[in-house]
Amino acid sequence: MRLDLNLLVVIEAIMLERNVTRAAGSLSMSQPAVSNALRRARALTGDQLFLKAADGVQPTARMLAIWPELHRALAVVRTSIAPARFDPRTDPTSFRIAVTDSLAGEAVSDISLKLHSLSPFARVAFSFHTNASSLEAIERGTLDCAIGMFPALPRDIHVQGLGTDHYVCVMNSGHPLRQEMSLEQFVSGSHVLVTPSGMDLGVIDGWLSLHGKTRSISVVVNHFVDALRIVAGSDLLTCVPGEFLRGHGQTLVNQHRLVVRELPFETERLVYKLVWHERVHTRPAHQWFRSLIADACRIEQETAAEKAE
Repeated sequence: MRLDLNLLVVIEAIMLERNVTRAAGSLSMSQPAVSNALRRARALTGDQLFLKAADGVQPTARMLAIWPELHRALAVVRTSIAPARFDPRTDPTSFRIAVTDSLAGEAVSDISLKLHSLSPFARVAFSFHTNASSLEAIERGTLDCAIGMFPALPRDIHVQGLGTDHYVCVMNSGHPLRQEMSLEQFVSGSHVLVTPSGMDLGVIDGWLSLHGKTRSISVVVNHFVDALRIVAGSDLLTCVPGEFLRGHGQTLVNQHRLVVRELPFETERLVYKLVWHERVHTRPAHQWFRSLIADACRIEQETAAEKAE
């Protein structure tokens, strides 16, 4: 069987973009040319590979089955023939990253501006982050790296620590617990839980369970900004990482005169981690990009309560 490797590159681009038009743009090809290549790939594999969806295309079961080995094989080929050096000033490389919500408000702009300044022809795309979805995307090859807390990591995932943080409690300036807060008072209050995954329990609830306590969660949201806006206009409490308050959340704290208090029980430190797959570990462009991320996302070692006060 004669195999046109260009078809594999087209399939890969469609899989990553989940959209034929965007895949054509990423390959600097016309949409008709990509559609023609897809037709040939379908004839070659005897499968539709991609089906139309509301926002583009979705892979078939056959495509999902061949994707891991296909993507890994193309990565090996690219690594084998790639130049030993990467020149950020001229190379038009694309990067894909997911950033945890507590850092995204600052990190997205910092990474973008730094990348545009140092590598004007490069492209970066940001994705919504949860620990599970980001790891799945990195394994699948649709993400190059991710920043999160990741309590457990697979063996083929590399990790670099970016800094530590801790949760604090935030409330409005008229809240009865603004001056003093015991563990019993904390758990008796009503809370706003922030969880990108939409689950009903978070890190705080795991820590409380060690003390034999549970709290009442009235609202579940996906973003820390929403939680701060809710507590600003209510008697609800919310817990957020201190780094968020030193960055994107500081404006809301100042604007609504929110009160920041340390949690009234022992907690673990949060560790922000940059993770990536073995397949891109030695690629010069990705090594350079990870260095840029580490520089842009350096975590200041300062408590949020000290900063807010």
